[in-house]
Amino acid sequence: MKRRVMRPRDAMRLYQTAARVWLTAAGLSLLLPGTVRLGWWVPLHLMLVGAVSVAISGAMQNFVAALTGTAAGPTRLVWAQFALTNAGAALLVAGRSSGHPALVGVGGTAYLAGIALLGLIVLRARRRTLHLRHRIPVAMYEAAVASVLAGGTIGILLGTGAVHGADAWRDLRGAHLVLNVLGWVSLTIAGTLITLLPTVLRVRMPAWRGGLTAWLFVVGVGLMATGVALGLTPLAVAGAGAFAAAVAGLLSMVGRVVSTPRAWPVPLTAKHLLLALAWFAAGTVWLVVALGRGLSWFAGAHDVFVVIFAGGWILQILLGAWLYLLPMTRPGHPETRRSVLAAMEWGGTIQLAAFNAGMVLLAVAASRSGASALATAGAALALAGAGLALVKAWTHPMLGRSATLTRRGRPVWDPGAGIDPGRGEASERGP
Repeated sequence: MKRRVMRPRDAMRLYQTAARVWLTAAGLSLLLPGTVRLGWWVPLHLMLVGAVSVAISGAMQNFVAALTGTAAGPTRLVWAQFALTNAGAALLVAGRSSGHPALVGVGGTAYLAGIALLGLIVLRARRRTLHLRHRIPVAMYEAAVASVLAGGTIGILLGTGAVHGADAWRDLRGAHLVLNVLGWVSLTIAGTLITLLPTVLRVRMPAWRGGLTAWLFVVGVGLMATGVALGLTPLAVAGAGAFAAAVAGLLSMVGRVVSTPRAWPVPLTAKHLLLALAWFAAGTVWLVVALGRGLSWFAGAHDVFVVIFAGGWILQILLGAWLYLLPMTRPGHPETRRSVLAAMEWGGTIQLAAFNAGMVLLAVAASRSGASALATAGAALALAGAGLALVKAWTHPMLGRSATLTRRGRPVWDPGAGIDPGRGEASERGP
């Protein structure tokens, strides 16, 4: 009997809808008193464990099926992964915010079980493929899953009170951050950008031998996490250096993509991706310096790490990718999707400027004591930019039906508006 499978586009919509719910909850949680949201803890975990992890779970399944040329996973497997990841995240946050360690343990275990199923889906696709032309992104997905399984396990130990001693708790929290933020999320994003960035810029994927870059990413995360967890500063610095070299390799690929002649303007989603990469590169330099100053100093700069990597890098990637992925997952005629993509360009300059200026102010405030006014201004700007992007993510079908908004964004996505760099005249090629 033939197994039933969920269509990739349907699965993508399911996961990204849930991810938008999580991100909306993260934003609303900022209205709660600080004692209830535990400072940044609840909003940060609603975003990372909820929105980002759920969005990655759906996108990774879709991308790995496309990269390997295999069918999507069985419907039961997809639903099990979806249910465990979402329920686990909800129980984990509820347990931590209400002060029930047992609930944290149950939620964390369910969450990790969902991630393990995601890893099974990736391995299943790799084993069934008839080619491995895109082995680098697939390998990075596998390494990302391994990272979060390790990082999530440490998180459960921390959240359930199994770790005793201030120094051990501090070091394991640092390793938890490295494995989840730089391993799970960043490895996934880096592997995805290899194909996603050329796609949104509508250029051919350049020839790039990225095997060494992928290995440096994995080795860098492993050495950093081990060094931070064991309190070995030289090992952590070596890992940060390897990670920085990997980022340099990724940027070399990005440079080739950006320098490829194209017949189209740069869409808003690509601008978000490129600015996020700038945050990633700057954050990597900061990471080397921070770890070089000692693990105690690195632990004290926790807020700077969160602003740079969770905000400027990860949140911006998520919001920018939605501007493209959400319209592309909608059923219907390509012209309908093109209209939605055009409408998503609305307010792009304000969105980009507000979000990134706000993040700069937050980063400066986090690095200085007594800069509450600066932090408030930065938070207001960043939330305004992110809020505009989130509103568009929720209302994109309606926006695509607006003739005014569609007309304004047409020069970016309309085939007749492109300029052929070779001839200097209007091009008739489609995106």
